[in-house]
Amino acid sequence: LHGIGAGHRLWLRQIEHFRGSHFVIAPDLPGFTGRTDVKRPDIADIAGRLAQELAARALGPVALCGISAGASVALAAAARMGSGVSRLIVSAPQARPPRFMLGLQILISALMPEAALAAIGRSAVRDDAEIAAAAAEDIGALGKSGLLAAMRALQRMDLRAELPSITAPTWVFCGERDRVNLPAARAIAAQLGGARLWIAPDAGHLWNVE
Repeated sequence: LHGIGAGHRLWLRQIEHFRGSHFVIAPDLPGFTGRTDVKRPDIADIAGRLAQELAARALGPVALCGISAGASVALAAAARMGSGVSRLIVSAPQARPPRFMLGLQILISALMPEAALAAIGRSAVRDDAEIAAAAAEDIGALGKSGLLAAMRALQRMDLRAELPSITAPTWVFCGERDRVNLPAARAIAAQLGGARLWIAPDAGHLWNVE
């Protein structure tokens, strides 16, 4: 599960690696990437749709992996799916983002030209030219209004009451240089009984691309 802006192609290298041994599903999350009719995305709604889709496919228990905002969707989905998740892998997750800091980020983003926001998104995945091109396409399709709507969905989100419902064995990751999300990663790992925490040395936010 990808974050805001770049869609499922954020995971191109992992898809290539795992599809030889696993049945891989990498959805584009509605309201988070590409063209969308979702005007007011909601994390709980996205997670509920995902849980319903996986149940309809009758796949049995799945390993669920998400990064950034996709990690928050993964937490919410795992809370709803119970034993339907065999293992949970989340990187840079948030259960309730710092409202003031995120609000400030939204305000600054609202004042920036759309081209500048797109450039920031591309720079986050510049280590891989193919993924950077895909991210530029996805972010361009979502547009500035879509990016801001997705960020506001994170600002409204509060998953703290749902964390005790997660029963799957869990890995919590975070890049060592992703200082904004390190406190939340540590707190979520502590709240999920038996969860393992691993800080990726010298890695940033989207270290699956690095």
